[in-house]
Amino acid sequence: MFTTRPVPDWLCWAASGRATRIVGYRAAAWLYGLDGVPALQPEFAIAHGTRKRRPFDHQRRRIEDLDVVEAQGLLITSVSQTLVDLCAVCDLDVVERASESALRLGFVGELELREFAAMWAFYRRGVPGLREVLARRRFGAPATGSDLETMCVQVFRRGGIREPERQYPVVDADGEVVAIADFGFPPKLFIVETDGLETHGKTREQQQYDLNRQNRICDAGHTLRRFTYSDVTQRPRYVCRETERGLLAAQIAFPTPPILRRAS
Repeated sequence: MFTTRPVPDWLCWAASGRATRIVGYRAAAWLYGLDGVPALQPEFAIAHGTRKRRPFDHQRRRIEDLDVVEAQGLLITSVSQTLVDLCAVCDLDVVERASESALRLGFVGELELREFAAMWAFYRRGVPGLREVLARRRFGAPATGSDLETMCVQVFRRGGIREPERQYPVVDADGEVVAIADFGFPPKLFIVETDGLETHGKTREQQQYDLNRQNRICDAGHTLRRFTYSDVTQRPRYVCRETERGLLAAQIAFPTPPILRRAS
């Protein structure tokens, strides 16, 4: 397992010493590049009873049971272990964001993560939290396409909006997939798209592509709502209200009836 960010020299120095210090918690999540952890905090797992503890040391009674990998000369908790440990120090919404990014990046599979949580349910601190996070997603559902999409799912959940289909294929009358939308709400012909912070920096060609894509979605009979990063993070009620309005106004997709032929 390789980290997506280089290990700073000062973190290597902080992990040194007589006592074994395993990089974990938010520090490991940051090194893996998981969502929800924007800054590096020097957090370590150490054996219970270790003397001369340092700030951000977390004592562990069963430290030998931790799932650990070696990366760039340091012992680091595995992605699955890191997600478990995050539950002890972070809100579960943050853990959900980190989990979705771990699945999206291919660091861990959903089945592998569920098995890890089930296997160690009675032995590892934080596992109940991870099991609760995994219970939020449908089994086999694709990972969200971005951190903003994960936060949008959380806004829907808190606002009472029914769970959407993630990475939803929009199909036209000819059966051709014209776009993969962020969220779909079948059987309603309605989708939701999110626009990240990088939207303002798009080139003219990228903007034209987005317009063409939106036109094809509309041509396929779907209505849609677009929400910005500011909408999702600062105006969640607006997001839920507009989504509800869109759902109420959208048409329902009925299967095409078979052509009836008169008997000769």
